[in-house]
Amino acid sequence: MDFLKKYESFIFKNASQISSIESTLRSLTYILPGRFDDADLASEALFSTLNLLGIYHDTILTKHVASLPATHRPTPSPLNRYTRDWQNSSLTYRRIAMLLTVIQYTEVLIEMGVQKKWGQQYKWRVITALEAIKAAGRLTLLRLTNQRMIMHPIHTERDVDPSTLADLAEAQQSVKESHWTGTRTGSTRLQLSAVQKNNSSGKAGGKSDVTEFLLSKVLTPDVVRKPRDLVGILSGLGAIGEYMFVLRPLIYVLAMRKYGQKSWYPWFLSLAIELASRASIKQYLASRPGGGRGGSGTLLEKDEMKRRLWLLLYYVLRSPFYDRFTKERLHNFCESASKKPLISLVGGIVRDYQPLWESVYFYTAGS
Repeated sequence: MDFLKKYESFIFKNASQISSIESTLRSLTYILPGRFDDADLASEALFSTLNLLGIYHDTILTKHVASLPATHRPTPSPLNRYTRDWQNSSLTYRRIAMLLTVIQYTEVLIEMGVQKKWGQQYKWRVITALEAIKAAGRLTLLRLTNQRMIMHPIHTERDVDPSTLADLAEAQQSVKESHWTGTRTGSTRLQLSAVQKNNSSGKAGGKSDVTEFLLSKVLTPDVVRKPRDLVGILSGLGAIGEYMFVLRPLIYVLAMRKYGQKSWYPWFLSLAIELASRASIKQYLASRPGGGRGGSGTLLEKDEMKRRLWLLLYYVLRSPFYDRFTKERLHNFCESASKKPLISLVGGIVRDYQPLWESVYFYTAGS
């Protein structure tokens, strides 16, 4: 426990450097594949470790942000408000969210390790098991949230600049001098003398300072909404569409195991489920009372629907479509790019990742 406390203190004091190191090492994982024997496995192991360590770092940073005065805390993103509300109110939600996050960050590494150690047969058993666990977890989250759309990511994101946390002591001291705290409500407010001081320090820009201050206090609809109202409840066609989206990866894997990876049936079945799910949810959101501007859902729902639309691009990297159409075009692109100075770097990375797209399921699973 003493070690963890010391580590937390170290992370807090060196937050900005830690973020830089994380970013540098994470960038390194993108250029390692194909460089030496087992480079793919080493790269994925490093990537998974960094992601898991990043979650722990986020909890440390969040803890210190919570200790900041209310006036100095960064405004949380709508996704973090929504996710944190469910995590704080339900231990089951928090545990399932953590389980799904760990699987998401390690599934590629697990698949590659199992394939290297035990071969293809055991690999597909593990893939099926992981997809079943993910489906069961998401179905449980659907029940816990009263059939609300599953957001991505399922965990809170880092929405604070770590370098600003180093000034915690100064911020607290500044608040003591320029703010007062109500004895009954506990609310912290700026003192009038501090306002006058700020105004006198910039006479020429006084009006603009006031305008900027007022604009910073403008409340948007998402800020006013309760956290759980940021994602609406699905019912009828919308709920059916969400269940289809959750079960689609598991159905796809089971179909591939039955009909084979080269069969068009699993590919078309998965695509049909994906499109039907999207159409069902969009139709429900368009008809839902108070479903957001234009009847297209809340801001978080719109963002999630956009993300799911981008996931459709994975179908061009999945067999048999990949073998029939995409593979040759990627090869031609890499060949032509190798003759051009800057584009050759992109072509080289694409060439290094091609074997992974072809052999590792979770690279293009979109689940």
